Amino acid sequence: MNSSFIQRTLLKPKIEHNPVSENKMLEGDLILFAADIKTRPDRYFVHGRKGSAMVVCILLLGLFLTLGVSLLLSSQLFLQVQGFRKLNIISSYAAENGIKEALEKARARADDLYLGVEINEKTFLEFKQQLEAAQLDLVGPLLLEAVLSRTDEFSGMRWQTAATATLSSFLSLEQYLKAMFEFNIKSTGQVQGFSGKRSQELLLGLTIYAGHLPLNQLPLAIEEDGLKEAEKSQIKIIQNKSNLSQSRALSLNHDSIPDEALPLISQGLKIFRPERLPSWLLRRALGLEVNNDPVPDGVYLVRDNMGLGGIYVQGDLNELLLGIENDSQLIQFRQADEVWLLKFNPAKGETSFITAESRESFDSLPLSIIMINGRIESLAAGNINPDGYLVACEDRPSPAVLKGLRLAIVCSRKINLTSDLISQGLEWKDGIPYFKSKQSQLIIWSTGKDFQSEELVDGGISLRGDNNRDRVIEANLIAGSQGLQVSSSSAEVKIVGSVASTDLELGQNRLAVFHQPENQPDGIEQTDLQVYSKKPLLHLTEFKIIEWRPSR
Repeated sequence: MNSSFIQRTLLKPKIEHNPVSENKMLEGDLILFAADIKTRPDRYFVHGRKGSAMVVCILLLGLFLTLGVSLLLSSQLFLQVQGFRKLNIISSYAAENGIKEALEKARARADDLYLGVEINEKTFLEFKQQLEAAQLDLVGPLLLEAVLSRTDEFSGMRWQTAATATLSSFLSLEQYLKAMFEFNIKSTGQVQGFSGKRSQELLLGLTIYAGHLPLNQLPLAIEEDGLKEAEKSQIKIIQNKSNLSQSRALSLNHDSIPDEALPLISQGLKIFRPERLPSWLLRRALGLEVNNDPVPDGVYLVRDNMGLGGIYVQGDLNELLLGIENDSQLIQFRQADEVWLLKFNPAKGETSFITAESRESFDSLPLSIIMINGRIESLAAGNINPDGYLVACEDRPSPAVLKGLRLAIVCSRKINLTSDLISQGLEWKDGIPYFKSKQSQLIIWSTGKDFQSEELVDGGISLRGDNNRDRVIEANLIAGSQGLQVSSSSAEVKIVGSVASTDLELGQNRLAVFHQPENQPDGIEQTDLQVYSKKPLLHLTEFKIIEWRPSR
């Protein structure tokens, strides 16, 4: 059956027909038509299948168009959000650049203005008056340095900074003044063509000393021409990580290192501010017969009705040893064939003084001042023997000073340091000294001037030793006369404290100074062990970051 027959029989109406014949013909044709449809359905349903696919395609097209438009709108919104976010981040970078630039300019200016700079008495008094009136003239130059406006044409970033300061603390003492400032830098950054701005703030802490300063506040200070250019490469200064102030050796003018020890000696002798130290006055302080005869060589424990004073030594010492026994500090003196031992326990307030003839005990503590009008052939750490005396320890480091102890050793002539000197609780972490408890304060000072005659003599501090290892000295060294000399075979000398010297000779050795400025008391204590600069100085001891935060 072909398609023409189907069209003729099914689709074209008949004008003339015989019902009987037509029914028979239709039955046969329908049978043939049904069979043809069953075997060849594609010939009769082509138009119906194409229409369904079109509907499906239209529906899918609408769905894809909807999804595409949604994705385009979402992408556009995402790009806009990310664009604003990126611009805000770049604006924050611009504000950070402003903070960093202002900080570096202020820090460099502070190092130029305040690092061991000599001032006169008039300038010192002016600073004192300004600070008493809470004026900011002292840090005015830093405020000017921290105000800037910059545009980086390459990145399109722009930043502006402003600075303010406040005086947070002020301490005025007889010898010097101490001022602590809070320094605030605010930076605003933006991108050119973008109205949005971001701001950040940096809060700094500055501590400035002015006047006749405690020399332990200066990490390494050498008088003019005392430090050779070739030796500068052998020196490194390590300060507290939070301190941004530059670490370098300070060059002081001549006669900045003091040679007059009478203010410290008078405290140890319990004499009220004498102008000189004649023999009769010294003999009276030592409990000897009062006359003008010279004081005999020996070791004397100063005492009166009010209690104990310091230790005074007349003549050269062959050996001075520092050691520890439990909670007691031991100081042993050897002069020729005689030995003296001072033993005191700060926790119990007990003191023993042992000589060849006697043993004295006291229920009070001595003043921590040792005065030697002579030289010290060997100053070293000592280990205690079974007999209770000390023997020099030169092979390995041994704690020599009680934790938290304040001790001053002042000597008119030369001092030879022949071993390490460290305190209890000193440890090293990643090459940096660390104290588990309160740091001790040991001052070793060679004046180069006789205590009584005031005659200039050979002085200075010499680090000696034959062992080829690093040396560790935990002390504030003040070397007058010939200065500080390193004549040992050590690879490196580590000073945990400070150095102030008229001259410096390192030889082939390296010098590392680990400086951790000690907090000064709010007032002069009953026993002031500090050694002050001979000339007024202006010095920045601390320049640190307190807080860095986004500005509101």
